[in-house]
Amino acid sequence: MSRMIVTALSVGALTLAGCGGSGYAVRPIPRIAADNVGKPISRLQEAFGEPRKIDTTPTKLLYVWFLPQTPAGAPAGFHGCEMEVTVDARSQRILGYSLSNIGWSKCGEVERRIRIAQR
Repeated sequence: MSRMIVTALSVGALTLAGCGGSGYAVRPIPRIAADNVGKPISRLQEAFGEPRKIDTTPTKLLYVWFLPQTPAGAPAGFHGCEMEVTVDARSQRILGYSLSNIGWSKCGEVERRIRIAQR
C-alpha cells in the first residue's frame, strides 16, 4: 500500500515539475488581452503571430488579429474572433483592446497557448 502511495506521489511530482517549468499556459483570448494591457506589444505578437493588419496614426498603432474558430454545430463559413489592440506609438505598450465575435464564434471560448513571463 505504501509503495503505491509513494509511486503516485512521485509521478504527480514529476508531472507538476514538467508543467511548472514549461512556462506556457492555455488561456481564453479575453484574459490574454486583459492581462497584457500596459505591457509591450511583442508579448501578443509572440502569442498570436503577425497581425492581419496594422493601422498607424502619429500617436497610436492599431494591431488587428483574426483568430479562427470552428464552433461545434456551426455551418461552414467564416467563424472566429477579431481582436483589435491599441498601442502607444512611442513606448510600444498596449493601451487597450476590443474583441468582436465573427460568425457563430464566441471570443470567450477561443483559447491560445501563451508563454508565461518568468519573474
